[in-house]
Amino acid sequence: MMFRLKLTTALSVLLSIILLLAATLYWGTHRAEYYFQRSQLAHNTSQAYVQLSHDAYRHFKELVDIVVLDGDADVGQAKLSYQNLQQSLNQLRIATNAEIYQVDEQELADAKQELEQINAIEKLLTEGIWAFERIILLQRRGAEKPAQAVLKEVLEQTIDQQFKPIIDQGIAEERKELENARHQAQRLLSDLKWMAAITAIVAFCLALLMTTWLLRNLSTPLNQLVKGVRQVAKDDLTHRIELPGRNEFTYLAKNFNDMTQKLSQQRQHLLSAQMELENVVDIRTRELQKANEKLQHIDEGRLRFLADISHELRTPLTAIRGEAEVTARGKDKAPEEYREALTRIVALSNQLGKLVEDLLFMARAESANLRFDFSQLVLNDLISDVYESTRALARQQKLQLSLQLPEQDISISGDRRRLQQVFLILIDNACRYSDSGGKIAIILQADKNCATVTVCDQGMGIPAAELNEVFKRFYRGKQARNGTPSGAGLGLPLAKTIIEAHQGTIGVVSTLGQQTHVTITLPILSSEPLAADTAEI
Repeated sequence: MMFRLKLTTALSVLLSIILLLAATLYWGTHRAEYYFQRSQLAHNTSQAYVQLSHDAYRHFKELVDIVVLDGDADVGQAKLSYQNLQQSLNQLRIATNAEIYQVDEQELADAKQELEQINAIEKLLTEGIWAFERIILLQRRGAEKPAQAVLKEVLEQTIDQQFKPIIDQGIAEERKELENARHQAQRLLSDLKWMAAITAIVAFCLALLMTTWLLRNLSTPLNQLVKGVRQVAKDDLTHRIELPGRNEFTYLAKNFNDMTQKLSQQRQHLLSAQMELENVVDIRTRELQKANEKLQHIDEGRLRFLADISHELRTPLTAIRGEAEVTARGKDKAPEEYREALTRIVALSNQLGKLVEDLLFMARAESANLRFDFSQLVLNDLISDVYESTRALARQQKLQLSLQLPEQDISISGDRRRLQQVFLILIDNACRYSDSGGKIAIILQADKNCATVTVCDQGMGIPAAELNEVFKRFYRGKQARNGTPSGAGLGLPLAKTIIEAHQGTIGVVSTLGQQTHVTITLPILSSEPLAADTAEI
C-alpha cells in the first residue's frame, strides 16, 4: 500500500496544482471581464457628462438669445434644446445606475455619490431655468436693470461657478475610473502571466520528479518480476524474487514466490499421481486380463450352451424321426395309432418351432433388427385374453389362477402379439415352478402415468444371489434346473427385451421357498386419473 499511497499523493498534488491554475485562470478571466465592463461603463458615463454639458450650454444659449433679442429669438428652438437636455440628463442617470449595478462593494459608495452629484446638476439646471423665467418676467414688467442683474448672476454664478465645475468634476472622475479600470486590467493580465508561468514550472518540476521517482522505483522490481516470470517459463520453479521494503511490489513478489512454491508442490503431487496412475493402470490391466479370461470362460460356456441347444434341438428331432420311422414300419396299424403318432409329432414340432423362434428373436434383438407392430391397445382386454388362454394350463397342473383388473380401461401403445408373449412367459414360468394346489394371481393396476402388471406365484422362489442373474440370456438357476429340467433360459431375457422396447421396466422380487412376484410397468396413453378399485375374475 505504501507505493500506491505515494503515487496517489503525488498525483493528488499535481491535480491540485492543475485545479488551482484552472481556478486562477477562471478568476482572472472573470476579473478581466469585470474591468472591461467597468471601463466601458465609465466611458459611457463620461460621454453622457459631455453630452449633458453640451446640451445644457446650448439650452442656456437659447435662453440668453430669448432674453437679449427678445422677440427675435426662436422660442421653439429653446423648447427643443430643453427636451434634448432632459434626455441627456436621463442618459447620464441610466449610465450611472448601470455602474452602480455592475461595480463591487468597494466602489459602490462612489457610484452612489455620483447619483447625488447628478441630483445637484439637475437642481442647478432647474434653478437656472427658473432664473431665466424670472428675467423674462422682469423684462416684461419693464425692469430692465434688475433683469440684467439676474442674468449676470445666472451666467457667472450658476453656470460658470457651479454647473461647469460639477460637470468637469464628473468627467474627470469618470476618466479617472476609466484609467483605473484599464490599469487594473493590465495589472491583472501581468499577474496572470506570472501565475501561469510559475504554476507551469511547478507542475513541470513535479511531473519530472514523479517520472524520475516512478522510473527509479518501478524499474528494479519490474525487472525482478520479469526475470522471475522468464525463469518460471523455463520450468525453473526454484527461483525466488527478493525485494526489500513493504509495498505492492514486495507483496506481488511474495505472492509470486508462493505461487511457484505451490506449483512445485503440485508438480510433486502430479508426479505422485502419475505413479499412482501407473499402478492403477497396472491393476486395471490385470483386472482386464482377468475379465478377458472371464469372457473367454463365458464364451466357452456359450459354446457349451450351444452344444446344449444342439442337444435340445436334436432331442425333438430324434423323437420326431423315431415316431415317423415307427409309424412308417407298421403295416397293419389302426387309424387311432397313426393319429396318436401324428399328434406326438405335432407336439414335438411345436416345441421345436418355439425354441427356434426364441433363438431367432434373441438374435434379431442383438443385431438391432427387431421390429414391432405398435398400435393402441386396451391392456385390460389383452390381460383378459392371456388369462383365458392360460386357465387350462393352470387347471392341468392343479393351480388356482386369478385375475384382478381395474374398472376403467387402460390404453397403451404396444405390439399386441409380443406383449401376449411376455405375459404367457410369466404365467408359464409361474405354473412351471409352482407346486400343485398353489395360487397364481395376475394383478393389473394403474396410476396417472403408468400401468403395472404383477404375476404372483407361491412356487419354489429364487435365491437372492440369483435375482440379478435371471434376466441374463441362457441363464437357469440351480433350483430351476433341478425342479424343471426342460427350458433354455430365454424366457425372462426375451420378456425384458420386449418390455424395454415398449419404454417399460420389469423386475423380480422373490422369497426362497415361498413366492415370486414379477412386476411390469408400461406407460399409458390417457392422462386422466384411474380408479384404484379392482375386480377379481
